[in-house]
Amino acid sequence: MSASAPAGMPSDQDESNAIKQSVLDYVEGWYDADVTRMARCLHPDLVKRTLGRDQQGTWRLRRAVDAARMITLTEQGGGSDMPEPQRQYHVAILDVFRHVATAKCVSPEYVDYLHLAKFDDRWLIVNVLWELREGEMKATP
Repeated sequence: MSASAPAGMPSDQDESNAIKQSVLDYVEGWYDADVTRMARCLHPDLVKRTLGRDQQGTWRLRRAVDAARMITLTEQGGGSDMPEPQRQYHVAILDVFRHVATAKCVSPEYVDYLHLAKFDDRWLIVNVLWELREGEMKATP
């Protein structure tokens, strides 16, 4: 991103803050079971997936989750069973180029790599690739 933005254009810091806010809506929306926050940060064509071993031990991509499913899971409680003192998040914006960005979010249970795109004035999450931080793979909802 450029060092300074022309008058009337968002600055680099404004863009970074907007990207970070979308990621925080995603992770805090999940742990707070806040459907409004989850819905506003996801593109309707979201693809969220992880990988795991099949019964033969071969690594495979698991069934993808879409925006509608993420919103439903959030409505059903999301990660709200996580005690509040353990709800600590680290968000890093890894790269931004024009209307696309990559971010990393580390939460109590997950490491998520997110691709975001800017639609008009909103940064929305379009892809997520994630893994559990510890232990065995949980069943995909």
